[in-house]
Parts: sequence; C-alpha cells; structure tokens
Amino acid sequence: MKTLFSVLFLLISVLGNAQTYKFGDVPREHLEMEVYEKDSSASAVVLFSKGEAELNYYNDRFYLTVYRHIRIKILTDEGLDEGEIALRFRDRGSNSPQRVSGIKAESYTLSESGEIIKESVGRRDRYEEEVSENVAEIKFNVPGLKKGTVFEYEYELTSNNPLDFPSWVFQDDIPVIWSEYTAKIPEWFNFLTVSRGFHEFLVNEQERYNDRINFNSRNGVAFLDFEGTEYHYVMKDIPAIADEPYMKASMDYLSHIRFQLSSIQFPQTLMETYLDSWVELVNILVKDEDYGRRLRSSSELDMGLVQALEGAETEMDKMVGIYNHVSNHMEWNEEHGLYAFDDLAKVYEEGTGNGTAINLIMVQMLREAGFEAHPVALSTRFNGEIVNLFPLAGQFNHTIAYVQFDDSYFLLDAKNELRPYNLLPSEVLNGQGLIIYEGQEIWVPLQNQVPNTSRNVVRIIVDDEGYKGEVTSQNQGFYAVDLRNSFDLMELKESVNDEVFALEDPRFSVDSVSITNDQLDESFEFKTQFSFSDTSASDILYLDPMMMGKLKESPFEKKERTFPVDYNYPFTESIIMNIQIPEGWVVDEIPESVLIRLPEQAGEFRRIVQNNGNMISMNYRYMINKTRFMPLEYEGLKQFYDQMVDKLAQNIVLKKSS
Repeated sequence: MKTLFSVLFLLISVLGNAQTYKFGDVPREHLEMEVYEKDSSASAVVLFSKGEAELNYYNDRFYLTVYRHIRIKILTDEGLDEGEIALRFRDRGSNSPQRVSGIKAESYTLSESGEIIKESVGRRDRYEEEVSENVAEIKFNVPGLKKGTVFEYEYELTSNNPLDFPSWVFQDDIPVIWSEYTAKIPEWFNFLTVSRGFHEFLVNEQERYNDRINFNSRNGVAFLDFEGTEYHYVMKDIPAIADEPYMKASMDYLSHIRFQLSSIQFPQTLMETYLDSWVELVNILVKDEDYGRRLRSSSELDMGLVQALEGAETEMDKMVGIYNHVSNHMEWNEEHGLYAFDDLAKVYEEGTGNGTAINLIMVQMLREAGFEAHPVALSTRFNGEIVNLFPLAGQFNHTIAYVQFDDSYFLLDAKNELRPYNLLPSEVLNGQGLIIYEGQEIWVPLQNQVPNTSRNVVRIIVDDEGYKGEVTSQNQGFYAVDLRNSFDLMELKESVNDEVFALEDPRFSVDSVSITNDQLDESFEFKTQFSFSDTSASDILYLDPMMMGKLKESPFEKKERTFPVDYNYPFTESIIMNIQIPEGWVVDEIPESVLIRLPEQAGEFRRIVQNNGNMISMNYRYMINKTRFMPLEYEGLKQFYDQMVDKLAQNIVLKKSS
C-alpha cells in the first residue's frame, strides 16, 4: 500500500509540473520578475525551451521536422546578448539540405504604467549569412530588449535525411527553468539513445502511438497503419553551466540526450544499416578519398624525406628526423578536422594545413622510410569524449601518427615545432584513439610517457643590503614546452622575471640568464642570477621562499562543484632552497613544515623548513598524480588547495641582532 501511494504521489507531482506554452501568452509574474531566486547572479534565465521532433511521410518520402520554441527573461544588461539569434542550417548546395521556416520572434516589456509593450521581428529584420561551404545561418536581433524584457522565438527545421535527428541539450550557459523534448519515431526506424550530464530527468518515458500514412500505389492512394514510439523528456531547474578551472569540454558535462539512427526496415524490404561497426568505419576511412587514399607517394614528399633522413644513423634517428622535419617545415593553420581536403603534396609544398593533413604527411614519410605507421583518429578535449556506442566518423576531429617501434610504439603529433616527438599536446590527451588499420579495431590510450616535472635548486646569500641568489632549473614535459614557448630569447631576463618569478617589486631584479640545455627531446634547463636590494637600512628583512611561481589563491573558490575536475596531465613541482644568513642577523620567523596528502596518493603538498645556525633549508614539493576528481571528491580537493595557499603565504623574517 505504501508503494502504491508513493507511485501515485510521483504521478501527481509530474502531472502537476506538466507545462503548456502558447506563443504570446506570457504570465505577468514573468514580466515582473526582477531576479531568479535559484541563481541571483544570473544575467538572464530560460523560462522554457521546448522541442518536438517527428518523422512524417509525404510526397512519397519521409521528412524530419523539428519545432523549437524558446522563451527567455532578461535580468541584467549583461543578458542582452541572449537576443542575438542565429539559426544554422545546410543550404541548397548540400547533398541533404535543410529548410528553416515559420520563424516568429517577439519581445514583451512592462511600461511604467504597467502596460505590455510588444515588438516583433519582421522579414526585413532577418538576414542570411554563409558560415562555410553549404552551411548558412539566418540571423536576427530581437527588438526592444532591455532589463526586465521577456522575449521568445519559434521556428521549424525540415530535412529529408533521418540521420539529422537532433540531439537535445537541456542545459545552457544561463539557468533553465524548464526544458522539454518530445520525439516521435515510426516503428520502421531504429534509433539508439544516449543521455549524458549530471542533472536528473523529471520525466523520462516512452509511449506507443498509432498513426497512418497514405502513399501512391498502382491502384491510387493507399493507406498503411503503423505503430511508433514517442519519447518524452523533461528537466527542471537546471543550473547554468559555466567555465570553471580544470574543466574539460562542456559537451561532456552538459545534460543532453543524443539520438543516432541505427537501421531502417520498411515492410517487405531488407534492413538498411546506418550504424557501422568500428571495423567497418576503419575500412571506410582507409578508402576515403580525403583520408586513407591521401597516403600515396609523391616527388615532393620524397624530396622532403631525403632532407629528413640526412645524418640519421639509427631507426630512432630516422623517426625523430622525420618528425622534426615535418614539424619545422609545416605550419599548423589552427584548424582541427578529421579529413585532409587537399592533396598532401600540395599541402606540403604550401607549408600549411590542418592537423590531420600535417600528420598524414608524416605517416606517408614514415612508411616510405620503412616504418609501420598508421593514422590514429581521435577527438580532442574541446570536442568531447568518444561515445563507444556510436561508430561514427563525425565524433573524430583530429589525426595523429602511430609508429610501431620494435616491441613498443610512439604516438606523434607534428603540429608544433617547439614540442618534442615524445610529447603529445595536452588537447589530444582525451581517452583513446582509433588506429586506422584496415580490417582491425585497435584502440590506443592517448597518454604521454614523459613526466611533467619542474625541479629547481635555489641558493641565496643574505647581506646587509638585501640578498643575492641563483636558480638552477630543470624542466620536463609540458613545463619545458611552456617555457620554450614563453621565453623570448632576445629578452631573456624579462622573460624569466615574468614567467618564473612573477614579482613586481622594483627592488628585485634578474641579473643574468643562461640556457644550459635546449635539446628539444630533453629537459629544458636554465640558470639565472637575481638580487634584491634594500637600501633603507631596515633592521628587518622579509624573504618569500616561494618567490618562484607562488600559488597565491586557490583555483577552487566555489563551495560545491557539479562537474569533475580534469587536469590535463599529472605534474610535480619541487624547490630545494638554501639560504645563508650573515653574522649579525638572526631568524625571527620561518614557515612551519607541513605535509598534506590527498587520498589514494592523488596529490601531495610538502614543505620541510629547517633552521641550522646560519643556514635555512627548505624542501618543497607540490604534485598531482590523478587527472580526474569527481564532484564527490571536490570538497577534499578544495580543502587541499585552501590549506596550501594559507601555508604558502608564510614568509621568512630575518632581523638584525641587537
């Protein structure tokens, strides 16, 4: 009986929350709303977002129709940008064009007398703009917007391609009070669905429905009765998604549901499969004119290979030589994409291309040099993680190279001449990549083997006018890449001051810098001398032991976090410091020694400070070993950083002895 009452209560609650929205029917309380209580900082709020997708049959074929109706409240001047609308579609030049129709948009504002002022978007207020080949946008600005305005718009998108069946994103960068999506699918279409995100459904249900289509036959118009499935999804009171420190692509975290056509089988016909296996997808890419078939010999690439192999004696020399040649010769055009749309010889000759084209050039050269090399298709961190349920080329947006090397292998990405062959860029460290090797499904983890470490040895000598010191710095992995990219060789002292010390005190100066090792595939090492001059004849000297890269504030200010914390890679920073104190000076204060560890060795902050007569020594280490922390782990991670920042604020205080 108790269970029955619980079910009835849930049913009544859902029905009580059911929403019906009519264009132009705006409740007065929405017009009078001044702040969204669940997020008082919101610049605007989506009052509702409704979508309906349906496959309909007419003119002897199926069409996909998607209806959208959205209503938004402007709460501050910062929210006015929400009224800049762009509706994207494929134009007539596409193989499967889309059509946008039924556009309607209006704004509603309360006057000082309490009357509703309504303004509409007319045909002349809209314009079309080309985005790329065969892709365009209809754009318009909703008129009459100001703080307090409510506006809404609706439209229909029609396509003759059932593969266009849209995903629905419930979440936005502003709060959403109500988001509802309905999809009606006839029985002949088989779709797979995947939902993602961290917000629960208020409604998640499927119902069978009956319908009829008419079609032309030899005997005139005929009718066919059929069943279908109606999918209904609702989310309520969805918080805004905003960029936060150490956050991956928002699409990995946005609450959304995705539909993917798997197969079609009409009565008395064979099933048509639209979702290939991963092996079939690999075979398709191998034979694709803009992918696998780009890999062919050419005189231009052969000449480049001769230059790349000059002076190479070992197989390792050859591989590294090819990588260095391609990364130096080619300039990345900052574009990601799975395909190479131009001949590789032409791309090589022009010296610029997207990431896939550059790395396919490298694969071809490696093969010509006798290596077993294959492309690896992947999705960058910005593009989101691969959904293994959907073997679709559209999930990938980049290609790197796989090279078999004795009993091991290397993954190479030649987009940046300042990054060594054995270090993949951070944006590709996103799960697994698919090796494009005909007839095989082989996934390879996208990881680096090179540690990311910064090790610094500091020696300081204090005198009556301040102090002088020297730093010997050894950097590996991304620490080395970052310094190579940020150091200006013509302004080394300024670079070290800005990138290493980041001190704004005019009494501090970097006196000299020498780079002691800049081999691309080795650690980046440099040595610098610095000084601090205080001519005030003060009896007290404050010395910050964390003068190098001090963490001044925690990256995690919010009390709670909805999404995981994603570090791009594990890292370790260490400082070994020795401070020599002259006669006539004594230690008044030193930072306390501290050791803070995260559970399961996920991270550590250690600082050991000792005072041995005229010498102060400090051993500092800060490391993160785990790349992903789930929301339930956030509180502990936040406390870790709060404690670390608090301890790092402590200075060494020296004073003259009386």
